[in-house]
Amino acid sequence: MPTTESVITDRIYAGVAVIAAVLTFVESPEPLWTIGAVLVALVPWALVATRRDPPAWLFLALAVLPVVAVVIVNDLGVVIFMTTAAASRFACRAEDRRAVLVVTVAVAVVPFIPALLGSSHPNGAGYFAFGDVFGVLVGVVLRRGDRLAARLREADNRLAEAKQLQERQRIARDVHDLVAHSLTVVVLHVGGARRLLRTDPEAAEAALADAERVCRESLDGIRGVVGLLRDTESSSSGLSLDLDALIGTYRTAGVDVRLTTTGDPAELPLGTRVTLYRVVQESMANAARYAPPGSAVTADVAVAPDEAACRIVNDRGAGAGRSGGFGLAGLREQVASADGVLTSGPEGDRWVVLCRLPVQQVSAVGVGGGA
Repeated sequence: MPTTESVITDRIYAGVAVIAAVLTFVESPEPLWTIGAVLVALVPWALVATRRDPPAWLFLALAVLPVVAVVIVNDLGVVIFMTTAAASRFACRAEDRRAVLVVTVAVAVVPFIPALLGSSHPNGAGYFAFGDVFGVLVGVVLRRGDRLAARLREADNRLAEAKQLQERQRIARDVHDLVAHSLTVVVLHVGGARRLLRTDPEAAEAALADAERVCRESLDGIRGVVGLLRDTESSSSGLSLDLDALIGTYRTAGVDVRLTTTGDPAELPLGTRVTLYRVVQESMANAARYAPPGSAVTADVAVAPDEAACRIVNDRGAGAGRSGGFGLAGLREQVASADGVLTSGPEGDRWVVLCRLPVQQVSAVGVGGGA
């Protein structure tokens, strides 16, 4: 389907052909058959201007052969520029280089036809021939410009698709982090409530109440993530970034967590704060899931003017390091996109997660983080 640019280019070419025809009528009003031949040469241009483009070779034959007849009888004149416009337009649309070369040679020979037939001297024929060749070169340049524009549009579409895929992956990580953390805490609360149901109903009820609260907070957070899909401009996702509150959910669930904070995480840029929170959240979920029952977890968070760091350590259980899906592996991508470093692995009988984030270079990532 012709593009808007190609339609405009065709109409410009048609305009050049019409101007050349009018000037021919002014220059050589007689004989009448000359007018008829020029009008026939305008027929393919009329079809092009009305978007009823004939086949390329038919267009070229109808646009050039009547002009050649006029040149043979009336000698060189303005009418020759009709062949220039036709050849240039053909080169602008043709895919076959050999066809373009054949047309170039043909239109370059047209100005010399009267001299070859002995009806005139070749004075001026060289200038007209050069004009025809130059017109073909203009068509070739326009053709390459159209191809480049098409490639740029294709590349732009691919970039848009890649951006959408990256956004979907980011949202998937956010949803995973919310659900994994919340379900881990809920399972711990429900498990504790089941054990206390007969011996201490009040404690069991309190544990179930905490599980319900965590579920509600998780739902609020998920609504915030889903809100990103609706292009909401609110920077709030309904999820708190308070590390003390995060650790508190595990403590109330029976996990022995020792949090040490140096500096104030609330003063961090939003992107750094969100990424740091995500690392602590995922690390705590893994520790609660895989660490031996009753073992302690230490979380050290340090905030400096140029760097934020956290170190989470827990005893190694049977499943330590088996976090899959969008767990620590997904967080490594988040941290790397912020020019940070995230490592995790065994140190003796302990499992250690260490994250370092440059404060000034972190882009906002995650829920509420923006781009």
